[in-house]
Amino acid sequence: METKTNTKAVNPYAKHIRPNVASLVRECGNIFNYAAAIERTFERYFVGIGNPYQRITTFASDFALAECYGDNSVLDTYRRASKSWMSDYKYATELSMVLNWYSWFWYDNGEPGLSKLYADLFYKSKDAFYKAYKFRKTDTEEERSHKEEAQSYFYETLD
Repeated sequence: METKTNTKAVNPYAKHIRPNVASLVRECGNIFNYAAAIERTFERYFVGIGNPYQRITTFASDFALAECYGDNSVLDTYRRASKSWMSDYKYATELSMVLNWYSWFWYDNGEPGLSKLYADLFYKSKDAFYKAYKFRKTDTEEERSHKEEAQSYFYETLD
C-alpha cells in the first residue's frame, strides 16, 4: 500500500501574515531572503552617502522575520528587544530608529495597520528611553554625564 505525504512545508502562521508582507516574501523566495533584503534596504537608507551612521544591530531583520508570523510576533520581538537592550543607549536608539523606519516603510507600501503598529511601538520605545535616561535629583555626576551622552546620541541620531 502506497502512502502519500505532503512534502510541501506549510507555515501554520500564514493566516496571520499581512498581504503585502506575504507578497514581498514570495518575491524574495523565502523569509530569510526577505529579512536580508529588508536589512539591506534599511542599511541603504541609513548608511548612505554623507550619513555617518553605522548600523550595530540586526533589529531590522529581526522584525522582518517576526512580520512573517503576525502582529503578535512583532510585539513579542519588541518586548524582548526593549527588555534586553534599553540599558544600552546606542542599541535603544537603533531600536527606535528601526521602529520609526518600519512605520514609514509600511505606510508607503500599503499596510496602514502594520504602519500604525510600528508607530505605536516607536512612541513606546521613545517613552521607555526617556524614562531610562531622564535626569534625577539623586544622580551622581557620572550618572548625569552618562545620561547627557545618551540623550545627545539619541536626539542627534534620530533627528
